[in-house]
Amino acid sequence: MDARVVSRLVFPLDVPDLSEARRWVRRLKGLVGVFKVGLELFVAEGPAAVEMVREEAGAEVFLDLKLNDIPATVAAAVRSASRLGADMLTVHMLAGRWAVREAARAAEGGLRIFAVTILTSLSRADLMEVGYSPELSRDIGEAALRLAGLAYRCGVHGVVCSAKEVARVKEAYPHLLTVVPGVRPDWLDEHLADDQKRIASPREAISAGADYLVVGRPIRESPDPRGVAERILSEMAEAFAERYGG
Repeated sequence: MDARVVSRLVFPLDVPDLSEARRWVRRLKGLVGVFKVGLELFVAEGPAAVEMVREEAGAEVFLDLKLNDIPATVAAAVRSASRLGADMLTVHMLAGRWAVREAARAAEGGLRIFAVTILTSLSRADLMEVGYSPELSRDIGEAALRLAGLAYRCGVHGVVCSAKEVARVKEAYPHLLTVVPGVRPDWLDEHLADDQKRIASPREAISAGADYLVVGRPIRESPDPRGVAERILSEMAEAFAERYGG
């Protein structure tokens, strides 16, 4: 499999402890270019989770903490992530311009900052409930685009958004890298649709402009995780070839 395609597949280590995370890293080594360490694993195991991925797979580490705090605290956390050797780190755009700007300025050692726009688990009704204006709640794409524009002005490397919004983001800000969660292959069993509400297939997401795909449950809940990962990578390779003209 083309290493350039493998480098764009992100697998979330959404597990409760280091031993289970290690099993998944060993199982998917060579088929996943980025392992995502999120809140569940990082709260349980801390920096050891980052170190384990390095030792077991030599893959990139995506520290998905969605930092959302005052600017000084966010900047301090980013500096700590830089010292850990993480490659990617998320900060939430709802932390505001100054916090996100400080995150971008604090990143060192090749750490790339990705700003989270609208969580893929949220619907229009959810946005209304937490106080978004009716205009933005009706058009999640416009809300995500507005946050992506602010992220761009803050100097981040990329944004996290759903496949439903990524085309508008890429058209407006082509230099921003895009991480797209909520990816579900068309051939996936329907019962795995879970809590993601704005989903797309790997082909759809890449055709729309996604640079990285986060794929968890379709691989994790399959009886043949490596086989599913290989099939997803093949679909990704075809989509990238079409997008870039072969």
